[in-house]
Amino acid sequence: MKEIQPHNKDRLRAVQSFLKWYRINSGLNQQKLSEYSDVHRNTISRYESSNPKNLTLLTVFEIADALELDVNQIFLEIE
Repeated sequence: MKEIQPHNKDRLRAVQSFLKWYRINSGLNQQKLSEYSDVHRNTISRYESSNPKNLTLLTVFEIADALELDVNQIFLEIE
């Protein structure tokens, strides 16, 4: 398996943190987000609590749609 470069790990953590922050500030728990996004609750939990190295772009899109969040906003948060 290819090693993830440190700067990309930081990027993944930034996406992870932003999505969790946005979910919480939208008043949703993981179960409700799971229902709205059709992403399994365990997957959301794993992304929020550990290194989300398997976070796919499609999943980011699905979660963003469920949060009614412009995906551009997610990536603008990454430096």
